[in-house]
Amino acid sequence: MKYKFLLFLLFPILTASDSSADPKLFEADSLFRSKKYTESKSIFSEITATGKASPALLLKMAYIDEGLGDYVQALFHLNSYYSMTSNEQALDKMRNIAEKMDLMGYEYSDYGFFRNLLTEFKIEIEMSLCSILLLLSFLSFRKKQAMKAFRPIIYIQIGLIFILGLSVNDLFEYDRAIINSDNVILMSAPSAGAEPVEIIEKGHLIEVLSRHDTWVKILWYDQEVFIKTQKLLFI
Repeated sequence: MKYKFLLFLLFPILTASDSSADPKLFEADSLFRSKKYTESKSIFSEITATGKASPALLLKMAYIDEGLGDYVQALFHLNSYYSMTSNEQALDKMRNIAEKMDLMGYEYSDYGFFRNLLTEFKIEIEMSLCSILLLLSFLSFRKKQAMKAFRPIIYIQIGLIFILGLSVNDLFEYDRAIINSDNVILMSAPSAGAEPVEIIEKGHLIEVLSRHDTWVKILWYDQEVFIKTQKLLFI
């Protein structure tokens, strides 16, 4: 197994252990540090399946995946890591892999970065908005002057309530997925009998627009097309 991944240089956290309270994770970390990567990967995968993966674990999985030549899984774990941390070094690594493999979807914009930050700090943002709303409500209640004097406070409250509603309903979030199979047929409608649009290879990162039973509507070169759900790794 040849390891040429640069995450050890990019992320010192890779060499650290986050297994203080989990015997299974402690075992996997010990195997990883002993360079028994395939053995550690099977345990890491079990932990990831439970939804308890930490950023450090995701980086280790990405390191192992690229060492095994599985760039799709490496990109998947790097994307998951980025969703949790907004670390721009992870973006650089993903772009590097995408450029090498001629993949689409890894051109992150400032807007995408901002939206990812909103998702990452969702709880903190919602708590801050609630605190500000409580403070403004207190000020409005204590205000003894004419309604005109504190009308701007009411407008601010309405705006904050609107933003809070968007956050609570996850409207700042959006689904992304990586195509995990070769020769995937994109269809014009959610049906096996629909007209094929294009055949693409694995590794591309796409934005999910909606889901229709076993089909998913995605955006491909600004065109809405459909793909089978099992052909995707959802981030």
